[in-house]
Amino acid sequence: MKRRTLAIVTGIIIGGLFIALGEALSTYVFPVETPVPTDHTLMADYIENDVSLGSKVTVVINWIISAFVAAIVSTYISGRNSPKPMLAVVGVLNALTLIQLFIFPHPKWMWITSFLVFIPIGYLAYFLIRKKDTNETAR
Repeated sequence: MKRRTLAIVTGIIIGGLFIALGEALSTYVFPVETPVPTDHTLMADYIENDVSLGSKVTVVINWIISAFVAAIVSTYISGRNSPKPMLAVVGVLNALTLIQLFIFPHPKWMWITSFLVFIPIGYLAYFLIRKKDTNETAR
């Protein structure tokens, strides 16, 4: 298996695990008193009124942490010389987040945040650990 492919697969797995861990942590820290409705038409009202703002903010912070960790892992494994594996990883994580936003209705600010978070955080992680050209370090 090529190094970049391994970096992408590992980054997606690590990012997915961090997202799952963060979702579980959010549920644990901000428990909901009412049970989750079984009727899908009531889900939007449930998320809007019964899920706390703290829980929603925790989920968004979790997206940021997950994108950062996944980008670091994929960049490191790929050799720290190309942003392509990082872009693939954060792109897949963003797509999975959007799928979840489609399945369970979320506030508009969470939709907007999901579009604005993954790629900039991925690039931040990439620029922190990439190998620098010798011309860049001489400046």
